[in-house]
Amino acid sequence: MDVTLAASVDEYFHEVVTEALEVAELDASGPAGWYLVSLLGDFTKARLTDEPLGIKLAQPAIDTAERVKTLKTVGDTSLYVAGFFAESLNRSLVDVDYYVGIGQSAYGQLARSMGTSGSLSTIYGELAEKFPRFVDVLGLVRKKVQVAELNATTDINKLYEIWLRTRDEWIEKKLVAAGVIVGVGTKVIQ
Repeated sequence: MDVTLAASVDEYFHEVVTEALEVAELDASGPAGWYLVSLLGDFTKARLTDEPLGIKLAQPAIDTAERVKTLKTVGDTSLYVAGFFAESLNRSLVDVDYYVGIGQSAYGQLARSMGTSGSLSTIYGELAEKFPRFVDVLGLVRKKVQVAELNATTDINKLYEIWLRTRDEWIEKKLVAAGVIVGVGTKVIQ
């Protein structure tokens, strides 16, 4: 397994996001890529709340600053949850499509509320327009982070168990690189 050393969380996530954007073949602007890096860094410290995002999105705001903050929170949370927890959402009442719709709407409203000029308006517009693709990018980042957390023999077994459930090509390539032969009826042999 490869080990990534980084001087900061942002540096680590920049490397992982850049790789994920290439794998997903998503032509994202530099600022949008850095926005994802910042979002991931923020979620290493933040806790997700139980407040339904649809209700939060529909609540009237006292002022413009509060509305901007709410839209950003809804968009960011939707993107993070849809990208990192897609597999879990398939087993819940609210699926990935809900988060995609809510997040895309929040970023679209945010871009429109900031007018047509300005870099933030452009970033939020891009996030709204390509939201499902950015969800895919965060899914790739999650896989990379998940694999980076695994180590030694027992973790290869865990990775193999994940592959058995998902048949994910990216995980399969990591297993093959670690010397594991994968396929129907194979077992991890160390």
